[in-house]
Amino acid sequence: MKILSMRQVAMALLLLTAALLTGCGASGPSFKKIDPVASGQGIVYIYRQPAGLGMGVHGTVRANGKAITDVKNGGYYPYVGPPGNVKFEVRTEATNEATINVESGVEKYLKVTVGMGLFVGHLHLTEVAPDIGKKEITECKLLEPEK
Repeated sequence: MKILSMRQVAMALLLLTAALLTGCGASGPSFKKIDPVASGQGIVYIYRQPAGLGMGVHGTVRANGKAITDVKNGGYYPYVGPPGNVKFEVRTEATNEATINVESGVEKYLKVTVGMGLFVGHLHLTEVAPDIGKKEITECKLLEPEK
């Protein structure tokens, strides 16, 4: 019986981890701005930059209680809706919320980040300035709408 070296064990674990994490990130088309947005509507780009930390953590984003997408590592989703306050929320072990005033013809950006949790990372929602959001979202891929 052959005994594996520590290097072989480490390589096997690395390959296994990579295989398990495949599919944890967004895989749709690269970011494309919606232009123009339908008359009388506003847009909130919900996005999560690609990162190694917490890449397997994901959660369903809801807008005023309605599921809209499962936010994954490196993904974005364009929420288009009528003007007014929209309460966005996402939940893993804990629920995090952000209320955004959707304005007709105005682009807003809602960034999703991962923080520490007891068993699994917590997702956090933060509205960011358009100049920051426009720069960060370019690395993201389109997420599927929630079914």
